[in-house]
Amino acid sequence: MKKPELLAPAGSFEKAKIAFLYGADAVYCGTASLSLRSRAEVEDDDLEKTIIYAHGIGKKVYAAINIYALDENYEEIKKQARMLNKLKVDGIILSDGGVLDIIKSEAPDVPIHISTQANVVSSHSASFWHKNGAERVILARELNKEQIKEIIDNTPKELETEIFVHGALCFGYSGRCFLSDFLASRSANLGDCAQSCRWAYNLYAEEKNNPRKSYANRI
Repeated sequence: MKKPELLAPAGSFEKAKIAFLYGADAVYCGTASLSLRSRAEVEDDDLEKTIIYAHGIGKKVYAAINIYALDENYEEIKKQARMLNKLKVDGIILSDGGVLDIIKSEAPDVPIHISTQANVVSSHSASFWHKNGAERVILARELNKEQIKEIIDNTPKELETEIFVHGALCFGYSGRCFLSDFLASRSANLGDCAQSCRWAYNLYAEEKNNPRKSYANRI
């Protein structure tokens, strides 16, 4: 059996080094403006340092350009794509069809990975992305083991699959979260998630015949 690759997030160059120290085979990271982590301490220089360091110790780096891009974002995307192509990053994670087209033209040597934000929940969807240039799909987090196996068994063998084994399960549909925006006016889909799914909550249930009386359970 092929040994799975252990992939960890890295919000900074220092965090990438720590992830590698504790056994990660690869890390993924992205700049604040083009990934879904607007508070990430990563700029183009940090991406370059992380890639060079990782390759020097036999590890991998995947760069996230996984925002749903507006037209005003594309010049920066093109610039970063050319830089990542030159640095031979091990893959670019994306979810937007327009970004995919840019990566294919500006970073033709870089493997394309489809983000969990793209909500891949079927072999048909995975095959669609593969036909459009993807080498890996990161499956939606709602899938169970049987559904994951079904997708793997019914997609081209050369298409890699990646799954989350730990992390937030966003409210909404896969990574497309609306809870943070609703509660904190911080849109997860623009990289500004307040991690509302990890807050502590009290659940109140009113008694049928006495609406003023209630009880609370901490969740």
